[in-house]
Amino acid sequence: MASLGERLEELYRLVPWPEDPRSEEGKRRYVEALSQMRKLLGHEWLKQLLESRRKVSVLDVCGGTGIGGVALARALQEAGVEVDLTILDLRRNALEVAFRWGREELGREVQVVEADARRAHEIGLRADIVLMYGLSAPHFDPWDMARLFSSVSEVLNSDGLFVIEETDRRYSIFFLQGYARALAESAGEDSLVASFHVGYSVRRGTFRRATVKLPSAGRVVVSDFYFWGLAELMTLAWLFFEDVDFLPVRRSYSGFILTCKPRGRLRPSDLSRDPRVLRET
Repeated sequence: MASLGERLEELYRLVPWPEDPRSEEGKRRYVEALSQMRKLLGHEWLKQLLESRRKVSVLDVCGGTGIGGVALARALQEAGVEVDLTILDLRRNALEVAFRWGREELGREVQVVEADARRAHEIGLRADIVLMYGLSAPHFDPWDMARLFSSVSEVLNSDGLFVIEETDRRYSIFFLQGYARALAESAGEDSLVASFHVGYSVRRGTFRRATVKLPSAGRVVVSDFYFWGLAELMTLAWLFFEDVDFLPVRRSYSGFILTCKPRGRLRPSDLSRDPRVLRET
């Protein structure tokens, strides 16, 4: 059976996502990310954090090819701050790109770690800023997101910040667009990538979708997604951090969730075992 990392690699090979910073689309996405990070540094909590130090440690979880993490590091460099950047992801091929490109863009070494974000605390790093950029929350159902918040809380210094780029999918997908049982992800003259609704988990709240490229003899990639609204994501964050804020970027329902002051009361070990409701499925 394929590992989670292998399944994610398969999915991202199928679904068009401008994550290669060396491509024209990827370059445009990086330029946009850099603009967003410059705006992020104007937030009160970032200003307070940077007042007390001129060198910071940044951990980019679900970092992929590093577009978000490198953009944040570059914006910090522009502000006169030295940055130690670590990019964490389950996809080895994405990390290989991040390692080479990040060094070229920042002029210094970038550390990469092949690991699960829910176990970020196990890599032995302490960070001033943890970033999750690239709208990655749907890969985590509420049970897994609780583990992610707990793990990040363990990694952060007491005055550290967790920054999540997200959009309100409850509003955008279910209200503005309408949930599509069949969806054309991309279409060209010779091929079509489509995804189809194939199931729903009541206990996890996840929608199961099968993605396939047509015409193709390749395998179908089946993935589970949780379509977060910003309100419940920020509420869950509040259980692990003393304060939560939201900085709109592209539109009123898309931007950065910021959290500060980890409570440190729910440790990763407290959430290591699935509750009965999940063990019985």
